[in-house]
Amino acid sequence: MLKAILSTPAGTVRLVCICVAIASLLAVAPWPYGYYQLLRVVVFFAGIYCGVMIRRSDARENQILAWALFGGASIFNPFLPIYLPRELWAVLNVGAAALFGFVVYRQRG
Repeated sequence: MLKAILSTPAGTVRLVCICVAIASLLAVAPWPYGYYQLLRVVVFFAGIYCGVMIRRSDARENQILAWALFGGASIFNPFLPIYLPRELWAVLNVGAAALFGFVVYRQRG
């Protein structure tokens, strides 16, 4: 089953987005600081990867979605981190989960 999902670029994007959406929702709970550092890295690289893969299509809606992913990646950038209060990060984590969840919805078969 997993091999069938990963056989297409859209399937790979869906799987990555599902994992990131779940990880972002889990970040609302209290975890050790290392989880949030790992989440920054994961969301950053997943946002760039999925944005590039989606941007390759010609549909205008996909271009906007790709730029939204790039924007999300910049907020979670681990190299030039943005320091915000925990409550605001909770909102951003839910927003990231919604964004990646929307990508899963848009990339359906």
